[in-house]
Amino acid sequence: MAGRQSHGLGVGNGSIIEYADGIIEYRQTGKLLPAFKVNVSDVTGFSVRKATKQDRKNGASAFQQVFVLQGGGTELAVCPVNYGTATKIEAWIRNHPSFRGNVPQNAPAAPAPPNIADALTKLVQLHETGALSPEEFDQAKAKLLG
Repeated sequence: MAGRQSHGLGVGNGSIIEYADGIIEYRQTGKLLPAFKVNVSDVTGFSVRKATKQDRKNGASAFQQVFVLQGGGTELAVCPVNYGTATKIEAWIRNHPSFRGNVPQNAPAAPAPPNIADALTKLVQLHETGALSPEEFDQAKAKLLG
């Protein structure tokens, strides 16, 4: 993707502007400035709540919900949206390849291969103590040495 790409969310739901560096911004219908701008890889959760009196003082209407993007133990963005818009934004972010749920996390390291010398020493000790018969010792040694 070169530069930026716009993704409409449907009539009355605004659009998401996606930049090449993983940053997205949400623009409400009819607004020139973004309601929020975040890096998709920083987003870890979502919530929606009813608009409070304080939200209405800050510009939310009684017909809107407040959408919250969470990440790193804090709120990354909070903005009023029309009913149904939060679901569309969340679905779009969850489908983005950079969203944390879609990016493979560091897999646990594979166990280190056994040290052959240590394993042979243990086999010899087991054989010398009588825990392994000569046949069992030979089979285990052949398996260890491949």
